[in-house]
Amino acid sequence: MANLSNLFLRTALLFLGTGVAMGIFMSLSQDFTIRPVHVHVNLLGWVGFFLYALFYRHFPHVAATRLPWIHFWTAVIGLPAMMAGLTLVVFGYMSLGLPLLLGGELVTVISVALFIHIGFTATKAEPASAHRESFAPAEGSDRRLLRNDEAQTQMPRRYG
Repeated sequence: MANLSNLFLRTALLFLGTGVAMGIFMSLSQDFTIRPVHVHVNLLGWVGFFLYALFYRHFPHVAATRLPWIHFWTAVIGLPAMMAGLTLVVFGYMSLGLPLLLGGELVTVISVALFIHIGFTATKAEPASAHRESFAPAEGSDRRLLRNDEAQTQMPRRYG
C-alpha cells in the first residue's frame, strides 16, 4: 500500500516545480497574466500539500484510515481543475473556464473541510494514561522519566 505522506510530498514537489516554472516564465516574458494561478499553485499546491505530508507523517495511524485517502484524492482532483479553470478565466475563456474553476473550487473546499475534520479528530485531547507506555525508557536503559517540574530544574538555561 502506498504511503499517504509520501504521495502528498511527491505531489507537493510537482506543484513546486510547476510554480517555479511559471515564475520563471513570467519573469522572462514580463507577462504576469497568470500571476493568480502561480500564487495558488505555490500556496495551495506546494505549501498546502507539503503541510499535509508533514501532518500524515506525524500521525501515521490517521493516514491508515479511509478518510485521509478521500482527502488526498479530492485535493489532487480539485486543485488542478481549479488552476486550469482559473488559467482559462484569466485568458478570457469565461464560458469554458468558469465551470471548471467553480467545480475545482468546490472539490478543493471539500478537501480542506475533510482535512480540518481529520486534523481536529487526530489532535483531540486524550487521557495521559493513553500515552504512558510510549514514554517508558528503553529496556536496559538506566534513564528514569522525570516529572515536568524536575525536567525543567535539571535543564540548562540557554536564555536569560
